[in-house]
Amino acid sequence: MSLELDLVVTADPRRGGADGRALAAFLERATRWGWRTGLLPLAGPAVLPARPMQPGLARLLETREVVLVDPAEPARCRFALGFEALPLLGAAPRPPRLSARSALLRLEAPPRSWSELLVDPAELLERAGTVLGGEARLVPADPLIAAALEADPRWRRLPRSPEPWPAIVGIAAGPGRARTLLGRIGRHGHGPWPLFARTAPLDLARVLAEEAAERALLDPDCPADIELLPGDLDDLAAFLDHLDAWVMPGVEGWAPYLPTALLKALAAGCPTVVPPALAALLGDAVPTAEAEALDMVLAGLDAAALERAREAGRAAAARLVDPERLFARLDEGLGPPPSAPSRPWLGRASERARRVLMLGPNGIGIGHLVRLLAVARRLRGGLEPVILSMSQAVGLARRLGFLAEYLLSQAASRESAERWSAGFRARLDEAIAFYDPAFVVFDGNVPYQALVDCRLAHPDRPFLWLRRGFGRPDAGRETIDRGRHFDAIVEPGDLAFAFDRGITRGRPFERVLVPPVVLLDPEEMLDRETAGAELGLDSGKTAVLVELGSRNNYDYRLVDRVLELTLSRRPEVEPVLLEWPISEGPATTVPPGFRKLPLFPAQRWLKAFDLAIAACGYNSFHELLAAAVPTVFVPNENPVMDEQERRALWAEAAGVGLLARASDPYRLHWVIERLLRPEVRAAMRRRALALQRPEGGRMIAGLIAISARSWPQHRRPERLPQALARG
Repeated sequence: MSLELDLVVTADPRRGGADGRALAAFLERATRWGWRTGLLPLAGPAVLPARPMQPGLARLLETREVVLVDPAEPARCRFALGFEALPLLGAAPRPPRLSARSALLRLEAPPRSWSELLVDPAELLERAGTVLGGEARLVPADPLIAAALEADPRWRRLPRSPEPWPAIVGIAAGPGRARTLLGRIGRHGHGPWPLFARTAPLDLARVLAEEAAERALLDPDCPADIELLPGDLDDLAAFLDHLDAWVMPGVEGWAPYLPTALLKALAAGCPTVVPPALAALLGDAVPTAEAEALDMVLAGLDAAALERAREAGRAAAARLVDPERLFARLDEGLGPPPSAPSRPWLGRASERARRVLMLGPNGIGIGHLVRLLAVARRLRGGLEPVILSMSQAVGLARRLGFLAEYLLSQAASRESAERWSAGFRARLDEAIAFYDPAFVVFDGNVPYQALVDCRLAHPDRPFLWLRRGFGRPDAGRETIDRGRHFDAIVEPGDLAFAFDRGITRGRPFERVLVPPVVLLDPEEMLDRETAGAELGLDSGKTAVLVELGSRNNYDYRLVDRVLELTLSRRPEVEPVLLEWPISEGPATTVPPGFRKLPLFPAQRWLKAFDLAIAACGYNSFHELLAAAVPTVFVPNENPVMDEQERRALWAEAAGVGLLARASDPYRLHWVIERLLRPEVRAAMRRRALALQRPEGGRMIAGLIAISARSWPQHRRPERLPQALARG
C-alpha cells in the first residue's frame, strides 16, 4: 500500500541558514493550511554530508506534522514541489518511488549560475520529473530569475510557470531604534568578507557564519571588530533587529537574484544595502552600492535615510513574499485542503525497517561502546541498530535490548596483525552481507586498514567515522588521513574543547562538531531522593562516589590510600565505590566504610551523590557534569590515553570541578576536604547547570536517519568535500 499525501516537497534537509529556515517555514505553513504534507530528502552535493538537519525541520519531522517520505517505498501525492534544483545534480541509477499528478521544480538561481555548472536545462528538468514522479515544469524563485529565464533561449523553450515562487521568510518586522552601526555580510557568492572592512565606518561587524569554511574567509586586515555568530541562530528576528544595516555587496559578473537571507532582512524591517542590479525591483529608497563604494554609502546613512530604507524594504518584502497568495496558487492546483486533516493518519510510519551497523573497538574502558549505545537508543524511523563490538562489555548492549555481536580484537586473539586483519575483514564482509545495513558507523580513534578496505569494497552504502577529539598532540598522525575514505566524520563535542591540543583540532573543515554525547538525557536521570532510595543511601550523610575507571593501564593505588585516610573515618560521609563492568587486573580492595555497587548505566543514579572522585575520560566527565555533581577529577595519564589532565584543568578553570593528579596525594587530600564544604559544592553545581546540554547523541541519530533515507541511494559517494576544503 502506497503512502497518500496532498503535497510532497523535495529538498536537502541539511541546508542551514536562511534557505533552511525558509524550507521549514514553508512546510509548517503547508501543514497549518491543512494539507497532508511530506518531505522527500535529497542528498545534495553542495552540503557537507554530516551537517545536522535544520532545527525547525527536525521538529516538524519528530512531531510527525510532516511525514518523512522514504524514497525506496511507494508514495503518491497530488502535487510535488522541488524546493531547490541543486540536489538534482548528483547521478543515481534508482529513482524514488514517488508518483505525482503535477510537479514543479523551483529554480533558486539565475540561468547564468547553472551555465557555470555546465548544466543542461532540458536534462535538469527531465531529472526533476523522474524524481518528482510526474511531468515537471519550472518555476522561478523571484522576478529577476523569471526575467533571466525569459531572456535565455535554452531555458525559454522549457515548460514553466510564469509567476515566481518565493521563499516564505517567516519573520516579522522589528520596532527599530537608534544603534551603533552594524553590518551583516551576505554569503551568497559575493566575494570575500568583508569587502568594505578597511574603509567602512563600522564599530562592529556581525557575521552569520553558516559553514566552518566561511569563517576562514574573514579579512584579517579588517579594522572593525568582527563578531562571528552561528548561521542557525534560534532568534533571527532579534539578530536583524539589532543591526543598523544588512549589507550585501555585489561583485563583478554576479547574476542578479534575491537570496532568501535578503528577503528575511527586508521583511524584518532591517535597512539593507544591496547591489544596484536590485534597485528596480526593491525600490529607490533601498540604498544600493557597488562593492568598492560601500564605504561612502554607509557613511551617508543618517537616521532619516535608514528609516526610508526600512519602510521601503518592508513594502518590497510584502510585495514579493506573500504566503497567502502563494498558497492560494496551491489551492488552484490541489483544490482546497481536507476539512479535517487526521493527525493520527499523518503519524503513520512510511519507512521500511533498515539496519544500521555500528562498529567499535576494545578500549581501556567502555567509552566507544557507550557512545555507540547513546546513538543507537535514539535512532528512530524504523532504523534498527546492530552493534559489533570488540569490548568485553558487549553484554551491556544486549542488556539494553540491542542486537550485538562480539568481535575478537587483535590483542585478545594474540594473532599477527596480518592474520587478524584478514579475519576481521572477512567478518565485516559477512556482517554487511547478512544484515544489509543502510548505514555503517565506526566509533574509534584509528580506522583499521581492514575497515578502509571493506569500505572501498562496499561503495553502495554510507560509512561514518565517529571520531573523538582531545588526543595527545602527536597521536594519530599515521592514520588521520584515512578519514578521506568515509562519507562523513562527526566529532562528539567536548566541554573542554578550548583546551584540546590534539591533531583533530587543526582539521575543522573535515568534520562536523556536535554537542557532547552521553548515554541518558538529563530527564532520564533519577532525582536525588529517588536515586538515593534505590541505592539504599543514608539521606543524612554526604554521599561520595568513587569512579576511577577500569584501572587496566593506570595505577590508582596511591589514590585509594588517600581516599581511605580521608573518607573512611568520617561518620558523616558515605563513600561508594563504583564497580567497573570490565577490569583485567585483580579486584579492587574495598576500604573500610566503603560500599561497592555494580551500577550500569551509572549516569541514572548520579544525582544521588553530593560529590565524586572520578577519572576524566570522555563519558564519565560529561555524565558527571550533566548531572551537576561536584567532582575531583583524577586523570588517567597513561600516554596511550587522551589528554585527560587538560580536560580536568579546564574543569577547574571553569569552576565546575577540581584537578588532582594521582602522583600528588597532598593536593588530592586538600581538594577532597574542599569539596566536603557545602557552600563550595553549591557554587560548583550552579555553574555546571549552566553548561551546554549534551544532545549530541540525538543529533547524530537524526543525521543517520536522514542520510539512510535520502535520495540518491546506492551510488558511489564522491570524495569527501571537506578534504577539498582543507586543501
